[in-house]
Amino acid sequence: MNAAPRAFRSELRAHNLHAAAIAILSLVAAILAWNLAYFFYVLILLGLVTSARGDFDPEIPAWIPGTAFALAGALLVWGIVDAIRHRFASPPDRPIIGWHLFGDFLLLPARLTFSIWGNFAAIRRLDDADLDRAWELLVTIHDTGQARLSALTLVEPDSARLHRLLGTLQLLGYIDLHRTDRDWFYAVCSPRAPELRALTAEQGA
Repeated sequence: MNAAPRAFRSELRAHNLHAAAIAILSLVAAILAWNLAYFFYVLILLGLVTSARGDFDPEIPAWIPGTAFALAGALLVWGIVDAIRHRFASPPDRPIIGWHLFGDFLLLPARLTFSIWGNFAAIRRLDDADLDRAWELLVTIHDTGQARLSALTLVEPDSARLHRLLGTLQLLGYIDLHRTDRDWFYAVCSPRAPELRALTAEQGA
């Protein structure tokens, strides 16, 4: 088994740093979004109270903060339901501008919250043996052209490890999963093919 080239290892490190940075930014953005949502609900409730009274009272009613917090909680529940319903759904074919953006705007704090874990989950910790095996899988897919999963088990018989390494290669943008009428197969992404050919040629030199 050939050792993974240095550029391949460096790309995984760069990917992990990028994923960690995006996760931290998502955390900061989620905190800001939830605070803005809470402030927005307080303003709406104050506006309704002022409209009902007909005058402005400088004191905030005691029930408004709790109600605003409950509305934020309801928004989180809505976000959870929406995430479960659309977890495996394809992107909808709808106009860029429309009323649907209102719901997307309201769900922004919840979606930012969920993206924190998604970005942290994109961090892949592979030891040297895993990196070498991932490189071997990538070269096999490149040489095969269209590599079925059953064929890749000859390279890595451990199913859990195989899927973890293939998922890492997908996150790095090297391969993608395609479907035919009868089967699924992995193939090298065309934009990365020249880079991969250069790496294999350099390794073989």
